[in-house]
Amino acid sequence: MPSKEKIEVKQKQVDELGNIFSCNGVYLLEYRGMTVKEMGVLRGRLKELGGKVKVFKNRLAIKYFQKENRPFGREVFNGPLAVAYSDKNFVEIAKTIVEYEKENPKVQIRSGFIEKTYADKEKIKMVAKLPSKEQLLAQLVGCISLPLKKMGMALSAPLTTTLILMKNLQDKKEKEEKQ
Repeated sequence: MPSKEKIEVKQKQVDELGNIFSCNGVYLLEYRGMTVKEMGVLRGRLKELGGKVKVFKNRLAIKYFQKENRPFGREVFNGPLAVAYSDKNFVEIAKTIVEYEKENPKVQIRSGFIEKTYADKEKIKMVAKLPSKEQLLAQLVGCISLPLKKMGMALSAPLTTTLILMKNLQDKKEKEEKQ
């Protein structure tokens, strides 16, 4: 029978996994055969975006999901798994992982949780194709500013046309005076 200290340590690890799985973007990766250097490259790329990678024990994840009464067990958590997660930039994290998977075949996306909803590999790849937050904001600004620009041009058009006509008239009179 395990000692009280071991039970407390395991409970603390389960709680830590709970914090991880409560993030908006959680991606389960198989990392069989990866070197420490390769894992460091992936960690570095994700860290730039505010994401993290952690290796965990499958049975602790299963205990967490049993505690939460969610039906995820051995079918999801088997083999050597690492979890990549982020609360804010989860679309960019998914893009980075998909790109890294293409570079390094030792990394394979298994599944994940996007906004606390289970997602298989295909759904994660679809999320990775979405535009980033910055791109969406730029598109929104463009959509808002374009009608305002057109309205400004439409309002200034009569004034511009009048000025052009007056300039042409002035040029014509100057020509007539010279003749």
